[in-house]
Amino acid sequence: MTYVVASLVERSIAGVSDSSKKAFRSGADLVEVRLDHISRGRIPKRTLAALRKAVRGPAIATLRSSREGGLSSLKGRDRALTLRDILASGFEFVDLELEGDSVLLGELRGGRSRPKIIASSHFTRPVQTDVFAERLARACRAGDTGKVAMPCEDASQGLMVARAGLRFRALGENFAVIGMGEQGQLTRACARHIGSSMVYACVDGRKAAPGQMDVAAQSALMHPKALVIGLVGHPVGHSVSKPMQEAAMRKAGIDGVYLPLDIPGELSAKDLETLRSIGFSGVNVTIPHKRAAYDLCDEKGAAAAVTGSVNTIKFQGRAIFGENTDVIGFSRMIDGKIRIGKRTTALVLGAGGSARAIAHVLAGAGASVTISARRARAAEELAEQFDAETAGWSSILRRGEKPDLVVNCTPIGMKGRVAPGMVPGALFGKGTRFFDIVYNPPVTSSMRTAVRKGSKAYGGLDMLVHQGAESFRIWTGKTADIAVMRRAAKEAVA
Repeated sequence: MTYVVASLVERSIAGVSDSSKKAFRSGADLVEVRLDHISRGRIPKRTLAALRKAVRGPAIATLRSSREGGLSSLKGRDRALTLRDILASGFEFVDLELEGDSVLLGELRGGRSRPKIIASSHFTRPVQTDVFAERLARACRAGDTGKVAMPCEDASQGLMVARAGLRFRALGENFAVIGMGEQGQLTRACARHIGSSMVYACVDGRKAAPGQMDVAAQSALMHPKALVIGLVGHPVGHSVSKPMQEAAMRKAGIDGVYLPLDIPGELSAKDLETLRSIGFSGVNVTIPHKRAAYDLCDEKGAAAAVTGSVNTIKFQGRAIFGENTDVIGFSRMIDGKIRIGKRTTALVLGAGGSARAIAHVLAGAGASVTISARRARAAEELAEQFDAETAGWSSILRRGEKPDLVVNCTPIGMKGRVAPGMVPGALFGKGTRFFDIVYNPPVTSSMRTAVRKGSKAYGGLDMLVHQGAESFRIWTGKTADIAVMRRAAKEAVA
């Protein structure tokens, strides 16, 4: 069983009392009293007794030292004496530090008349798998529960922490693994599947550590039917899919969470297997992993098969199903804005996963499509698949052509991403329709340029919403509320 622990960072006995009541009402199984927030020095026995009495339920006492990321300045004999007082103060659990409290941990090993001991260790930077696993093994030997935390700079590191947890679960160990920060949040959302005996949450948004969820949200994720989904890509900081998808969940009465997962390297089968094993129902896939995702799926939907690209994955037992919802997203985006036929000339900028979906839609409607991309080989491959032409920007500009339709499928203009150059204004003319699939910011510099040249320009929010709604249907079997999703997305990019 995984216990939800509410970490209390109050500075008074009254504060601990009030917050612990809120925590238990919100679904916490335990509370952690962070004694280093009460005092950075010695804590009198009467204060410890009052603090324990203030919590009307099971509690953990933690005196986190500054060397482990806490506030306590106690060292040596003063810390040892204080910890002995804490051990005798009636708390059901006491957190001791694997390195700094090793002598006391050794003395307590095997003892019976004592609280349960959590032997904890906190890395200050990401470490390799073997280092993390060795530290967790030591912690499990030293205490009744071994707890190791590590900051995660990207989701690959969070997945490593999760895999370590799965390994120790198979060994039957009593442990807790924590990936710190947003990119380690998957270890909190999936704590039950990973096998952690405890997962730490906060009260009223007052986090004791980066990445903690509120107690109510964390408790909801303990339910077997809770939905855990996310977005795999690099970068993902610009994405507004989280608020959009979570709004759809709330409207549909689904408890769950949507996590941005930044994977800077190549997306691997091991990554997807880990996500499946720790309880993810599926993920969206964005730049630059859509083609790799296609190759990693066991089964493909019709749109994925024809485009050779996947932006939505669903885990179906041990099988991985992939679909490309960008097709329906782009179709809805252009609906009513332009009539496409055999005389329509279309220029697609880019040759990635989104470009494949868009080329498929345009070619299927009869348009004459030209692919222009920095990667000539990718452009040629895409053009061959959809009976299109290829041309560099310079060649198109020399010819002075003004396509009826221009679609930007590159990251140019995306918030938080530096992309060289911009869509040349010479491509636009009166009557041209410009669709920029970038949605954050809602109005890009390329869109402004197009409007100045007399073109009509549209941002990518509609495509995002409609492809997201189709992904939601694939994961849940339910129809998403488009209006709710659009409102949440607009608020997020405002």
